[in-house]
Amino acid sequence: MNTVDLARRKEAMHALNPFAPGAGRQPKELVGREQELEIMDRIIARTKAGYSDRGLVYSGLRGVGKTVLLLRMKDMAAGQGLITVRMEATGNETHDYELLFDGISKAILRERRGTLRQKMLDSLKHVNEVSLELGVIKTSIGLGNEDKGISSDSLRLEMMVEELCRELKKEGSGLFLFIDEFQVMSSDLMGTIIGLQHSMGQEDLPFYVIAAGLPNLPGVLTKSRSYAERLFQYKRIGRLPEDETRECFEKTIGKINVRFDDDALNRLIELSKGYPYFIQAYGSAAFDESESSPIPLSAVIKGEPIAQASLDSGLYESRWQRARPLEREYMRAMASLEKSVCSSAEIAERLGRPPADVVRVRKGIIDSGLAYSPERGLLAFTVPGMGDFIRRAALSEEQTYDDRA
Repeated sequence: MNTVDLARRKEAMHALNPFAPGAGRQPKELVGREQELEIMDRIIARTKAGYSDRGLVYSGLRGVGKTVLLLRMKDMAAGQGLITVRMEATGNETHDYELLFDGISKAILRERRGTLRQKMLDSLKHVNEVSLELGVIKTSIGLGNEDKGISSDSLRLEMMVEELCRELKKEGSGLFLFIDEFQVMSSDLMGTIIGLQHSMGQEDLPFYVIAAGLPNLPGVLTKSRSYAERLFQYKRIGRLPEDETRECFEKTIGKINVRFDDDALNRLIELSKGYPYFIQAYGSAAFDESESSPIPLSAVIKGEPIAQASLDSGLYESRWQRARPLEREYMRAMASLEKSVCSSAEIAERLGRPPADVVRVRKGIIDSGLAYSPERGLLAFTVPGMGDFIRRAALSEEQTYDDRA
């Protein structure tokens, strides 16, 4: 086979690359999440039968596939004719309410059953009319800001969900709200949504919050509403064990009758460490560096720096750049300890400062989602490999990425 033919063959093979690196992109194979999908199947079945259930909360580090799982569950519910709304919390309460109202409106318009769609539109129209009337009343009697307004977005959302769920239950359907990055949502809006899960459950109405977020999410929910621990099934999502990591690589390329040789597969398992995001990045790079099946170890080795660059740009660099100079200094000290979990005291000691002097910096890192506290006084990065990135990049304190002080 001449050089031109080899190039064409390689190009044709690369066009079939089955790996999908990138945040939230749906992989060809969702391995190791069967139990979570079975729970969702059960909730869907109970909803269609007229029964209610608890919501679901998934927490874990970045890169373990929480968003992908959330999207797959949304597709499952929508595929069964249920009403689904998806949003990613931003922390801006006004914007998040807008996302909710817009998402609910679009979900109603997507309903194919004309009669049910019209009933939901009528319910929505009624809620909007009532909200407007209450706003007029509030203005006319001159209520102050301390009242928070009986026409508030919170009340509107509560009325909207209740009205819709009463109609949906008659049709053996339900309203599913899928929320990603739930831990950053404002406390007031989070409390409203938790309260809705509680009140709708008490009235046996089919409303479900299916949420995902960082490892600190369960604690944030309980802090917002103490009874939140009883309203949800809490599941921790972690990296895949070795056998499931192997299965993921094999199944992904097996769909197109390609395979990795044993040495290549073993190296990919070692590199990916079971993190789904890493599996997609290293698998994709190795595939693109190969010319035939089975894909050899040499292709994996050639693809390693490409995959690493993809991970750097997709997971690490932007987060590092958004951090303030003092936060970078703190994270650099944290990374220098080369531990998966560090105590706040030893990080402060590495910085040569009393722990009390860096409390605000520590809080800033946690609030921005760069780290979390698995236990009181301890700290860990939310992104797997962040410490390696900081050490590898050898970023100096003087290096400027933006104009933030």
